[in-house]
Amino acid sequence: MKIKKVELILIALIVVVLVVVIYNVLIFVPFKDYSLDVDALKDPESLLVNSRVVLKNTGKLALNDIYVVYDNNKNLTENLLRIEPGQTVILSPPQGAPLNTVSVFTGEGISIDKAFRSPIKMPGMIGS
Repeated sequence: MKIKKVELILIALIVVVLVVVIYNVLIFVPFKDYSLDVDALKDPESLLVNSRVVLKNTGKLALNDIYVVYDNNKNLTENLLRIEPGQTVILSPPQGAPLNTVSVFTGEGISIDKAFRSPIKMPGMIGS
């Protein structure tokens, strides 16, 4: 049986689609019991600075006793009791924080230090 060129292209497309679907499923399946993703963003504009810290539990189990410390200042601290698996929490940093770094600690032993990042300003975009 001889495979035609059209059938070969169709088979190749099906294989590519399956690989992409399987890859996307695997990257969203948590492998660790305890895992946390932290994104600290500050967006300076002409009159103010928009900032946020996004915490996402990427593990299989809930995270407890989460402490968020801004710029290594114990006076600029937030405490969360629990983040469920897959849950995302968005925090606003307190007034007066310099917004250089954020440190996150959990009761399960996770410790993450992140520097605040600023988005790239493109000419002609709002806020540029």
